[in-house]
Amino acid sequence: MPELPEVEHAAASLRRFLAGDRIASAEGDRTRLFRGSSRDAFERDLPGRALERLTRFGKYLALELDAGVVLLSHLGMTGKWVRRSAGEPAPAHSRARLLLASGSVLHYSDPRLLGRLAVLRGVSPGEIPEIAALGPDPLRDGIDVDALARRARASARAVKAILMDQAVIAGLGNIQATEALFRAGVHPARPGRSLSREEVAAIAAGALGSIAHTLRAIGGGEIAYLSESGAGGAVPPLRRGAGDARDRRSLQRLLPALPAGARPRAGASRAAQGAPALNTRRAKGFAPRARGWRDIFVPV
Repeated sequence: MPELPEVEHAAASLRRFLAGDRIASAEGDRTRLFRGSSRDAFERDLPGRALERLTRFGKYLALELDAGVVLLSHLGMTGKWVRRSAGEPAPAHSRARLLLASGSVLHYSDPRLLGRLAVLRGVSPGEIPEIAALGPDPLRDGIDVDALARRARASARAVKAILMDQAVIAGLGNIQATEALFRAGVHPARPGRSLSREEVAAIAAGALGSIAHTLRAIGGGEIAYLSESGAGGAVPPLRRGAGDARDRRSLQRLLPALPAGARPRAGASRAAQGAPALNTRRAKGFAPRARGWRDIFVPV
């Protein structure tokens, strides 16, 4: 799923796609993609507009167009922006399209429709409630170790949940938070209040290192998510890391506890039901594949 690095890649791609061009027309399918806004506004307010500035805020993209129009884009779990030449077939799951004066078409593709597009007028991105609620951005603001340590020590939540809280750090998701903790050698279920400043500093360094690694791995091509017909990704479900002693120890498969009031599926493991029981597997020089986005593997 798209996290900070993937959204940063989308921002760079959109700047390149829209540079020196203008939106000739806009089309949107009748889907929930436009919740909180409207498909009519998308098709009415975008034609004739040109990009003035595009800024990424955590996992949000704010496209500031001329005439005071802002297009807010959130990629959800499977969304991405794809450019196609005139006459070229649309990508699978195209939900909205920007037809440019140059003849190319920008498709918003989203199989699961968990992303969002909203058109706003007369506001700056910082005034949009979703953006105003975000915490510091690791790429733009860095990570203040002392501030993060204070937030962590004031919370009984698992450290992974703290890292994924967008009001604490904007842009980290399941993959980046897990990788940051792996690099720091901190168990994801540790309560935030149990962490030392040194551990928080290691987590911050791990997050920044993981983001930088992912950006390098993505490169300049089109994003492919793991859910797309087995396509690979910049960060694998489990690290292989030949020569890393941690990969040769037992691995535990953890599933987050269900929210209060939720009922487990029939046959679900105790871990899926919120109990601490774990499946333990031995890594013999290779990394077993995670079976779903909820899987977290940690060395023990």
